[in-house]
Amino acid sequence: MENFIKNITGKDEKKAQEAACFMIDNSSADLFKLLVEKTDFLFDFVKNNVYKRIENAVNKDNFMNLINFFDIYSPYYDDLFASILAKHANEDLTDKIFELLENGTIQQKKYAAKYFVYIPDTVALEPLSKYAFSDDEDLCFNSAQALGQMQDDISYDIALALTESNDDFEKLKAVKFFTAYGNDFPLKEIFMAMKTSKLPENIAGQIPYAESLLKLLESDYVEDTLITIDYIISGLGEILPLADIFQFEMYDVLNKLINENKEDNEYSGKIAQILLEGLSKFKEFCENQEYIFDEDKNTKNEINEINNLLNSCGSEFWDKQKKFILKELKTGKEGILSALRVIKDYKLKTSIPVIKELLNETDETVVCEAATTLSILGAKEEIDFNSLLQSIKNPNIKAVIESLR
Repeated sequence: MENFIKNITGKDEKKAQEAACFMIDNSSADLFKLLVEKTDFLFDFVKNNVYKRIENAVNKDNFMNLINFFDIYSPYYDDLFASILAKHANEDLTDKIFELLENGTIQQKKYAAKYFVYIPDTVALEPLSKYAFSDDEDLCFNSAQALGQMQDDISYDIALALTESNDDFEKLKAVKFFTAYGNDFPLKEIFMAMKTSKLPENIAGQIPYAESLLKLLESDYVEDTLITIDYIISGLGEILPLADIFQFEMYDVLNKLINENKEDNEYSGKIAQILLEGLSKFKEFCENQEYIFDEDKNTKNEINEINNLLNSCGSEFWDKQKKFILKELKTGKEGILSALRVIKDYKLKTSIPVIKELLNETDETVVCEAATTLSILGAKEEIDFNSLLQSIKNPNIKAVIESLR
């Protein structure tokens, strides 16, 4: 069996094609399972070669054999199998796959849902609508993608309603639905869901899969897009995979923000906060190998390029950003908290007078973070602890402030 992997992934095209034909002609689920187990470790160009060989091995006499592989699910092969089967689609095949969609195993349902992306037969609407909001992410994605091809308004409206759910996981599920659905992405509702969620980084990470951040920066949603970029950078490496920086167009996005923030502008405070956080974050990625150890060569190179871009700006530019960020301390709660996070990181003592004013805010979370930041900056003397503690009602926040004395 090891020879099978060596052959189907190898350079000898004759042996490779023979291996693919043998697997398909004999409906060998064991060989396909072995291939799936090895696929994670293959380079992209090798995977592409394997896909072509499998595609060439399927013909009008053996295409039904692919269904025998449906019990072994792999996101690397669901789209390939669906596209191949779609070329041979007939009523019997569609009926068979619909049966699997309704009554098959979870693995079979995932493949079956992907088939209806290529063959958008509305006979599958009911089960697809149900699975699009299930707990299995692959099944959700494939089902929502198929519903998008069918332009199903009912499931779209269900997802739209979920963006206002009190359950943050339901909000995230709705955003992922729209990303897969692929049509009429409701930006206004998605941005609102992100800003009102306790999982903002997760939602922010979905947005670039629906619309380019570069395009959004040129749209009427500039402010919301900057908030999205902020959450993405905050989540990178911990919540969001580093390899997603390509989908996020992170190099080009940061380069654009650098060029826009050479002078003061309407959004210079938020952009400064993003750039300063990005400078710190990508420096950390490059200096601590545990972040990038498991990443592929392209991702490592891109992280280094972004780090070099940020470090090439020079001290004069960064001094200007440290002044601009003080504007964020006069915005709303989320902007203030994000700015304080960066101010603590850079120990920006020039911000002390503005932070002191935040101690008079009505939002106790902001007051707590302001007091904590002043303490970190060595400015405890700016805090009237007795007066402040008398004004705080939340016992947990009161305990935090008390501990700063």
